Amino acid sequence: MRFALWITGLFALAVLVGLASTLNTGYAILFLPPYRMEVSFNLMIVLVVALIVVTHIVLRLIALAADLPRQVQRFQRQKKLKAARHALREAGIAFFEGRFQKAEREAAKSLGDEYSAENRALALLIAARAAGSAGDGDKRDEYLNQLDQLPARLQLARHMLDAELKLDDKDALGALAAIERARALSPNLTNALRLELKVRLLQKQPEAILLLTEKLLKADALEPEQARRYRLAAYQQQLAGLLSEREVKEWLRRIPDAERGNPQLLQQVVAHLIKLQEYDYAATLLAGALAGDEMELPELARELGQLAAHLSVEKRLELLKDAENWLKLRPRDHWLLLALGRLAQAQQLWGKAQSYLEASVSIQPTLCAHAELARLFEATGKEDASQLHYQKSLELALSQGC
Repeated sequence: MRFALWITGLFALAVLVGLASTLNTGYAILFLPPYRMEVSFNLMIVLVVALIVVTHIVLRLIALAADLPRQVQRFQRQKKLKAARHALREAGIAFFEGRFQKAEREAAKSLGDEYSAENRALALLIAARAAGSAGDGDKRDEYLNQLDQLPARLQLARHMLDAELKLDDKDALGALAAIERARALSPNLTNALRLELKVRLLQKQPEAILLLTEKLLKADALEPEQARRYRLAAYQQQLAGLLSEREVKEWLRRIPDAERGNPQLLQQVVAHLIKLQEYDYAATLLAGALAGDEMELPELARELGQLAAHLSVEKRLELLKDAENWLKLRPRDHWLLLALGRLAQAQQLWGKAQSYLEASVSIQPTLCAHAELARLFEATGKEDASQLHYQKSLELALSQGC
């Protein structure tokens, strides 16, 4: 439609020019001594228009010719920039493929002809990370130093990368300093908090670990299961510094109820109390777990049985008194029956010990249960029965070993 309008307009203009030329009968005199020329006024108009057009074309050609060196330089610069950005893309792909030497090489190649601060920062970050992953610490530090020359708005990424690299090298103080610089630029950056959490774990600072875990959990930056593992690690570090039963009791009172009931933590607390030779209190904690409706780690009952010989008489009798309640909750727990058998045997309650141990064997024959029955029958003078169970325990040991 537009083309048709243009054609129509041009024909109309041609008609108007033709009519105007027939109506205009004047002429123009060109005088250049000693010459004099008379030309039609219409021709004069055409010649002037043609001269203007030719002059414009000549001036455009002169301008293009004068600008040609700059255009060549611009073309070459664009070509180099295109190659640099292609190298940057290749570096990114190689980095995520795990080809760190190629990633560092391509990223370094892109730096020479790249003028964008953001792209230079990206290339330097990839090169530094790749060099660090490849074990070239000198190149890594060189790239990090080049990042310092870039604008302040790009320094956050530099500090975060520095913190990760320092953490990989187990340089806790250096990583913490880089994290502080990053948090100065972005106080609420959750990734900085996550890195700090790892650093505090490396430094064995349980109080800081617990504080950071709660912050990240409230910010939805940490999964509940991850938070549970970090708390457990912090409690392990705190537990290692406790030197008496009284300190352990006070420490357990400070722990939230939900965490105190963690069976893995309980297992570690019991192991620590055994190191301190606080056997009765360790048995008390295990008994508390056995009294619950659910017990995630049945090995806790086994550990109670291993404590039997070290407990006081009063503690053994107390535990045996609670045995019926435990068996109501877990009537087919062979580890619990084994533990009760060991408690009764340590207390020289031979009949009760025999019934518990035989019940354990009937549910799940184990080397420990047969060995305990052999010891029981040996202590009560029943040599044949003792030898029989020693033989069964030996057969189980050989079958498990083979």
